[in-house]
Formats: sequence, C-alpha cells, structure tokens
Amino acid sequence: MNRDTRLITLALLLWGFGEGLFLYIQPLYMEQLGADPIQIGGLLSATSLVSALTFLPAGILSDRLPRKWVMWGGWGLGLVGVLLVALARTWQGLIPALLLYSFSAYCMPVINAYLAHSVGGINLERTFTTVSAGYAAGSLISPAVGGWLAGETTMRTVYLVSAAFFALSSLVVAWVSPQPVIPQVGRERPWQSLLNRRVLSFAALTGLTFTAMYVSFPLVPNFLADVRGWDVAWIGMLGSFQSLGTIFLNLLLGHLAAGNRRRGLMVGQGLVWAAALLLLRTHTFPPLALAYLLRGAYMGCRSLAGARATALGSEAERGVMLGAAESIIAIAQVIAPSVAGWLYVSNPTYPLLATLTLIPLTLLLTVLPISRWAGEKAGS
Repeated sequence: MNRDTRLITLALLLWGFGEGLFLYIQPLYMEQLGADPIQIGGLLSATSLVSALTFLPAGILSDRLPRKWVMWGGWGLGLVGVLLVALARTWQGLIPALLLYSFSAYCMPVINAYLAHSVGGINLERTFTTVSAGYAAGSLISPAVGGWLAGETTMRTVYLVSAAFFALSSLVVAWVSPQPVIPQVGRERPWQSLLNRRVLSFAALTGLTFTAMYVSFPLVPNFLADVRGWDVAWIGMLGSFQSLGTIFLNLLLGHLAAGNRRRGLMVGQGLVWAAALLLLRTHTFPPLALAYLLRGAYMGCRSLAGARATALGSEAERGVMLGAAESIIAIAQVIAPSVAGWLYVSNPTYPLLATLTLIPLTLLLTVLPISRWAGEKAGS
C-alpha cells in the first residue's frame, strides 16, 4: 500500500468508527421517533434510492474532474447529514437528514476509481477488499459502544459523537495527493459504453445477487428486539461481530477472487445464506454473533463486484463502470428494504426466508457459463 491508499484506509477507518456507532441501531431510532416497519423500510429504500441516483453521475464526473475534491465533497455532505439526523425530533424530520447523508455516498465509486489509479490498476480485488477492511476495522467496536451509549444517554448523543469522527476523517482525506484527469478526447459518450451485452449481463446478475443477499438485512435489529426480546445494547454489540467478519472475510474473499473472480463472490453469497439460516433458527447469543460475523461477507462481495466492473471498460472509463456497479447494488438496496418491510408485517421471519430462497438461485446463475451472463472468460 502506498501513501495515498494508506490515507484513504485511515479516513475510512475513522468514518467506519463514526458510522458504526449508529448504523446497526438506526432502525430502532426510527421506531423511537414513531415510524412503523413499513415506514422504516420505505425510508431505508428512499435513502438507497438517493445513493443509487448519485453513483453513476459521480462515476462519470470522477473521469472528468479532480477525484480528490470530488471525494472530499462527499465527506463534507455526510458530516452535515449526520448532524441534521441528531437534530430530528420526528421520523418525518429524519427524511431530509437521511437523504442528505445518503447523497454523500456518491463518493464511493470515486474512492474506488482513485484507488485503482493509485495502484496502477493492478490486483484490484485485493486493493478494494483490503481498503474496505479498513472501514470495517473502524466499526469493529463502535457498534457496541453505540449501543451502550444509546442506552446510557440518547440516540442523539450517538449521532453527535459520530459527527466528531466524521470531521476527523474529512481532515485525513484533505491530505491525499491529487490525481491527473485522463483526457476523454475521442471517447464515446459515457452511457454508450454501458449498453453493451457484457455490461447489461453483469448488471442483471449483480442486481439479483445483491437483492437476494440484502433483503434479510434491514429489519434484523427489529426482529431481534421485537421477536427475540434482545436489548439495544446487545444488538449494538452484534454489529461489532459483523465488522469483525467484514475485516477477515474481505481479506479471505479478496484472496479467493485473485485467482478466480467468481469463486470469491460465490463463497461470499454462501456465507450470507448461512447467516440468514442462523438468525432464523437460533435464540442464543453465540450463534447470533456467528451469524453477524458471516454477514460481513456482504461487503466483501460488494468490493469484488466493483473490481469485476473495472474489467468492463478502459482506464478512462473506470469511474463510469464503478459508478454503474455501485448504482446496481444501490438499486438492489432500494428494492430490498421495501420488500423486507412488507414481508416483515406479514411475518417477521419472511425476510430471512426470502434470502434463504433466493441465494441458491443466484448461485446457480453464477455457475452457468459466465460468458452468458457477464461476458467474461470461464474461470476468470
């Protein structure tokens, strides 16, 4: 890792600590402010929709503007957004705050484009998963701290503490090196490169895969509190196990994918499936902790999807391809929470059952001849 990748890793570590304080208990905060499960699912879907709408334009801009300052703008918006969340007094008041916070996520494909250029486009699977593990390391203990802090004080205090770490993270990003803007002379228009068969096949399979994995995620805190009777502090602690899983499983999946891109994604999906099964079947803390640890594979799959996307275009198109990949995943995260909310109202176990049903289908599609789905050579 060079200086800039280390600085980005440190910035994400600090951001991960701040975000981890509230991320795993945020649905409970929405509930405290008066939202019901359908409203929670709808609000989470709306935040994902905002992110989805920003990723592709941000990816295009990252190929045309200085990436350092495009990234830094996302950090600043996230800081303002979390401060507004702390000031909300009703769940409706959360809407503009969370939408602004979600808008800040536009910098995700910009970060990956910056990293890809920083390492010369070499071994991106390991680069993306290792830097992502930095974020997870930051959120390793903060979910437990956030759960404890929410129990001892208020959720608003949790968000204010998060803002302090976001400010530190923003300062670190300001120290990374600028990168040259690659000339676009003679290039086709950005959206034209997204309409070939390889990209469209990649989009279809990636969208289905991440919907299948994510549908079990949004309302698990509510399931554990409402159905299993767990206290918010214990639920926050479980989030730390997910961060621990993200650290180690990111590195494992990156290693597996270095020689075979499909293999890392398939193993990651299998681990998320096992997590859903454990959450459905167990009532005691150790198996729940294991389930959350296995859920950490989701972020590894996200990093690997981004690495695969870079192979779909030239160096000058990295930003737009990474933006497209993040948009696809975000669309899945728009659909999944709303579906989860409706399923949860019918039966709190249904979101978990949906993941258990859909992941075998996506695994089957993944092992079909890969040229049929993503335009890649078999075994790559």
